[in-house]
Amino acid sequence: MARFLLLTLLACVVSAGCNRGPTLVPASGRVTFNGKPLDAGAIMVQPIAGPAAQAKIGPDGTFQLGTFKPGDGAIVGMATVRVFCRKDITPPGGEQAWGPSLIPERYNRFDTSGLTVDIKAGMPPLEISLSSK
Repeated sequence: MARFLLLTLLACVVSAGCNRGPTLVPASGRVTFNGKPLDAGAIMVQPIAGPAAQAKIGPDGTFQLGTFKPGDGAIVGMATVRVFCRKDITPPGGEQAWGPSLIPERYNRFDTSGLTVDIKAGMPPLEISLSSK
């Protein structure tokens, strides 16, 4: 009986160690639009497999990606990128409402943005450059 319990415990430890989830690495950067920092919005990075990382874009265009919690990083590998930046038309005390996009609409979708990144350990900050062209 003791041997059975020991083997069961060992199997649980091994299976828990093999099921840690995807590898995340710190990923941050800056978004520019027509050469100037984008001062609002959000960025999302979708890997080939697994959950997307996302972040709010700060007033200086910077962001720090998080997959499971803010700032915890992004999944290693190639990923597509989308950027969301719309005029906030929320009335005072009202429910959140979004107006027109402040950047070309193509950047709002993964399949039309044309943006990709390669997430890897030790990489420099990402530079995401958007343009009105």
